[in-house]
Amino acid sequence: MALTTGSDGGRSGPKLAGGRLSRCDSGLDEEAERQEQPWGLGPDLECGAGEERCESACDSAYSSGPLDSFSSRCSLGSSSKAPAQETTFNPWAYLSKEGDTFLHLCIIHQVEALALAFIGQCSLEYLNWQNDLFQTPLHLAMYTRQTNIVRHLVVKGSDAELQDRNGNTPLHLACLYSLEESARALTQPVTAKERRLLGCGDSGTAGPRNLERQNWQGLTCLQVAVLSRNDGMVEHLLSSGARVNTQQEATSGRTALHLAVELGELGLVSRLLRAGGDPDAPMYNGCTPLHLAAGRLDPGIASALCQAGADPLLPNLEEDTPMDLADSNWNILDLCPFDDVRLRGQPVAV
Repeated sequence: MALTTGSDGGRSGPKLAGGRLSRCDSGLDEEAERQEQPWGLGPDLECGAGEERCESACDSAYSSGPLDSFSSRCSLGSSSKAPAQETTFNPWAYLSKEGDTFLHLCIIHQVEALALAFIGQCSLEYLNWQNDLFQTPLHLAMYTRQTNIVRHLVVKGSDAELQDRNGNTPLHLACLYSLEESARALTQPVTAKERRLLGCGDSGTAGPRNLERQNWQGLTCLQVAVLSRNDGMVEHLLSSGARVNTQQEATSGRTALHLAVELGELGLVSRLLRAGGDPDAPMYNGCTPLHLAAGRLDPGIASALCQAGADPLLPNLEEDTPMDLADSNWNILDLCPFDDVRLRGQPVAV
């Protein structure tokens, strides 16, 4: 990487005023290596053998030493034929042709120590800077599976709801690539101890606040996790407050429960039903999850939906009920186990 100095070498960082830059490829829009590390400052994790080791490590990581040392090594000296003059490289003012700040590049090249030093000293404007693919440092830390950096960015107050060019938040990326450890680092509440160790004030609620935010495909994080067939991620999102019935994906109006039925994932269907998934939620064409199960001749999922209260006689926009979609040779009782039918007040055993 060539080291360059801007004409305003004394500026404190990229300016957000005056419009956006043109968008071009920064080279991190594909799936990266699948390796995660536990973050070092989580509420339930210790940074070392004790409090003293933790504070010592934090002081070391966030001292000005790494930046001072880097700056001294990057001074641009003059040649022997030119008048004596020296210009010092200013990493805070650097911006690549792809719109990456120096912090973006530290994360891309996985230089963790220098990235942590920058995170400890820069402003929120710098932390939330989006490159030409609208990726923040938090997006890039997700792509490169650097969970420790993810956690430090969250503690410092990075905006976890900014969206990249595909509309994905960092949490969407965690669900898409099954980054469960990074998702926990992103969503776990920040403790007073973490703020104290990083020298942060009370900057409000950290991490994503709107778990129902949709990407440009109209998918929420929960729907992305269901499509990835990730039971653990679905469980984590539900326990973190994600709601099952609040959003329908944009193309056909499917809920997370519809998606689980289409995938034939009985375990996910049962978990979503326990979380309050509506078995009679209609798609844009009026089809409920039970319509989908009947059309796919899936008696296990159909039975689970009926037991949760799904109506087998509810018509879609074409006036077809789930019973109408069942194959004529299929035992209809597998689809609709009428175990609550009563004759003269007495239950009828089938």
